[in-house]
Amino acid sequence: MWTFAVPKMLRPYFLRHRALLGGLCGAAYETVQELMSAAAIGVEGFRTGMVASVHLCGDMLSLNPHVHALAPRGGWVTDGGWVPVPFVDERCAELLFRKKVLELLKGEGLLSGEREQLLLSWQHQTGFWVDASVKVEPEDEASVQRLARYILRPPVSLERMAWDEGSDEVVYTGKARKGQPGVEARMDALDFLARVIAYIPEPRQHTVRYYGWYSKASRGRRRKGRDPELATHVANNALDVLSPAEREARRRAWARLVKLVYEACQVRTFGDSPGLWDGSTRQS
Repeated sequence: MWTFAVPKMLRPYFLRHRALLGGLCGAAYETVQELMSAAAIGVEGFRTGMVASVHLCGDMLSLNPHVHALAPRGGWVTDGGWVPVPFVDERCAELLFRKKVLELLKGEGLLSGEREQLLLSWQHQTGFWVDASVKVEPEDEASVQRLARYILRPPVSLERMAWDEGSDEVVYTGKARKGQPGVEARMDALDFLARVIAYIPEPRQHTVRYYGWYSKASRGRRRKGRDPELATHVANNALDVLSPAEREARRRAWARLVKLVYEACQVRTFGDSPGLWDGSTRQS
């Protein structure tokens, strides 16, 4: 799992210009793709994949636009073969991600040259953050599902929220860290609602994006055999040459997995026991 974050100075841009969130995800993918391609020395046509989810909210409902993403530690080459990449330098990833985000904002005419130079002058602590320390094995399906649920989590946890009737305030508790209880924040009810509303996605805005090998276009080319670079892979990989009945069965299996992921998120949010919830009451 990769996590990408930007400094506080740049966060308001992404709240006021929501269209930039797609570019932020794209910058995260390009960072991983370029670094892995460089690490796969001597390999032609290297392409990795990424499933990225964008978030606007931090731990205490503060503005914190960031990207959580799942990516393999490696990629595929022109003949469909797999090439592992055991190590990617996170410091290099941070600097490359910074470069791409600054170019994104400059291209939109939002970032002045003076502010860019100020950000580039921060050498040891750039304000950007890239982390890839969380890893799971592909055979560990339970851990993969937990990571998928984590990157799709809602911004507000009802388990950590309480209503103080005496003061008409909402009490929100931060995450417990290193055995220490979470810090409580008290805020007026209307202020709390204003914060939550700010994190509602724009209509028809994608919050989950697929890149590289996992993109819809790439999957379609492999399925139809229209990607000349992957002709050998399509011819030899039975997973990409499915009958209509097999393809429909896989779609149903994917729908069940999506249902499982989202219901698990709702169970955790509402604080119910996973084995006791049937979904009818909470969905309504």
